[in-house]
Amino acid sequence: MFGEVVSILVQSESLCSLGLEKVNISHRNIFDNYVRQLKIDLSDYTFANNFMWFENADGYFKKVNGNLCLFIHNNESLTMLLPPLGNNMPVETLNECFEIMNAANPDPGQSKIDYVYAGYLDNVDFNAYEVERQNPDYIYLNSELKELRGNKYKTKRNEVNYFTKNFQFDYLPYSFAHREMAVDLIYRWANLRLSSISPLSEKELDHFVELIELERNAIIRVLDRYEDLELKGALIMINGRAEGITFGEKINENTASILIEKTNFQYFGISQFLFKEFCSREFGDCAFVNVGDDLGFDNLRRVKMSYHPHSYGPKYTIRNKNGIAKRE
Repeated sequence: MFGEVVSILVQSESLCSLGLEKVNISHRNIFDNYVRQLKIDLSDYTFANNFMWFENADGYFKKVNGNLCLFIHNNESLTMLLPPLGNNMPVETLNECFEIMNAANPDPGQSKIDYVYAGYLDNVDFNAYEVERQNPDYIYLNSELKELRGNKYKTKRNEVNYFTKNFQFDYLPYSFAHREMAVDLIYRWANLRLSSISPLSEKELDHFVELIELERNAIIRVLDRYEDLELKGALIMINGRAEGITFGEKINENTASILIEKTNFQYFGISQFLFKEFCSREFGDCAFVNVGDDLGFDNLRRVKMSYHPHSYGPKYTIRNKNGIAKRE
């Protein structure tokens, strides 16, 4: 244990020597000011959607040529969660960010930038870097989610109607007073997910369990900092227990992002009802709703496709080419 603490302190000092500053909640306004200029509708481009994952790793930032650069360190490698935010000297800034990551990582092949929006690729020298396509975001028309009209939404309407007719429930705005009930639901949700999965290989099972643990920790971080992050939230109460919870925020004036939605799926139709109501009540003024990507899971892809996406938000990863980026 002592050795681990010493190692973490040494790593932190090393990163600080590269000019990186640890991210905290007070940096939200700085982040928002940079993102607002980009007018991007991807779910990854909000402070909350990045801050929540710093429960499992450490977030750092550095201003490079006037651009805000967001890094994440997980004790194995230093990478970037987003491309540099800003439009000043973009090519030089991209190169300098990779120099920072290469200096911190034992293997330059570990250096990468995730969740890159399509327009940023104009700044990439494809002789020095390679680009990989990531799973895209699913974006819906909110007018369709609120009404669920037409034959294509018949199944969804039936699920919502079943829930409203067969269960006594309350839909409530979330507040910090609900935290303990929400934490209880998150632990029950995790156990239900683990007990209901289809047979997986050992490698797939380990990966699934790891993701569940990471997501649970991230959600609890959101519960703890809900008011500071200025999110909108709601929960479904049944028999005095929280059986559904959701959080969201606006990415921009026209697009809402559903950051979290977890329910006790033993109540048939609860997820469909909560999603519909939350989009209608809390983000009725938004034309679009972004629910993020599917993480590469087929079951999650099927659920998100079942709501008939209006469009997709493409995302990319940038890596050193052949391990080390070339320089002139």
